[in-house]
Amino acid sequence: MKKLQPVFDLVNTILLQQLQIGLSSVGDQAVGVKASIDQILLKTEAAEGLSLEQIQVTVEKVQLPHPADLNLYATVLLENLDLSIAPAFWGRAAKTAKNPVVGKLGILLDRVEVRNLRIQIKLSPLKVVDLQVTMESCRIKLVGQLMQETTTLKLEVLNFDLRQKDKKKALGEATIRLQDVRIRVLEMMMNRVIDVVREKIPSSVHNIDIALIDSTMRLDLKLKLGPLPMQVPVEIQLSTRDNQFGIYIVKILAKMARPFIMMGVQKVANKRAELLSVSGDNVWINPWSKIPVKAELKVERFAIESGALLIQFGTLPEAQPRALPAPVEDVEPEELGEEDIAELAD
Repeated sequence: MKKLQPVFDLVNTILLQQLQIGLSSVGDQAVGVKASIDQILLKTEAAEGLSLEQIQVTVEKVQLPHPADLNLYATVLLENLDLSIAPAFWGRAAKTAKNPVVGKLGILLDRVEVRNLRIQIKLSPLKVVDLQVTMESCRIKLVGQLMQETTTLKLEVLNFDLRQKDKKKALGEATIRLQDVRIRVLEMMMNRVIDVVREKIPSSVHNIDIALIDSTMRLDLKLKLGPLPMQVPVEIQLSTRDNQFGIYIVKILAKMARPFIMMGVQKVANKRAELLSVSGDNVWINPWSKIPVKAELKVERFAIESGALLIQFGTLPEAQPRALPAPVEDVEPEELGEEDIAELAD
């Protein structure tokens, strides 16, 4: 029970309002369930926590294995979910996670809105799972203002073997396909992320302000390159190549600062060659080298557009189907003759 105490410190009271459940038939081999809940409150007796509102969930299909198809199928649709996060929650979450950075996340968001999240599951007789997740949109807000938006997500996890005891290894052996997703991070979110991770920024960088203007990102850096701090405006543009994210330094409006900045970037790149590379005024980032899965994706855009950082993934070719075990056939038992019965009796 002591292991559960941090969880109880985070949430120990659950209030549910207006639950409605409906059942339906979906074909000869499947059933459907639809549920709606006005609100679920997750809190402690002393302080507010999470509020899940306007929940609409539909189990569109549950199909059990049968002789013609040995797979188990399930499809769940989360049509609507609004999650509100009280400021008091973040302090408790930081204590539970034992990470002070979590306590600062309240300056990034206080509400998450999810629309039309569909999860399709196929479980084979060999306990191998294929999972497909699609989503219309997920919006992160702070005091009613949009901070980040993800739309048209399609994520597939193929050949995840539940028999593998090491789940990290099982995920590494599975195939991850990410496509058709568009991610927009607004200027305010980017600046507030810097505030959250400020302790991780080198002490020589006193401050960073980000401004997104047309197709350019402008960084106002306050650096300590000598006895006095120096303000260094930097303009960069973004691009993509071979699924890598490119940063092109258009100009640094302080001639003395350019060699120091590029020297610092090159120094980091030398230590993290698998992640960063520098070529002239171009910096290339390969984040996929740090992800321990076989990811299939196509980065189409990495740019500044309409006051936001835009990351867009394109459509992939259809995944090749796996060979499935042959269905079990019903075999009629053979009738026994008098000689067969006599042999059994002997």
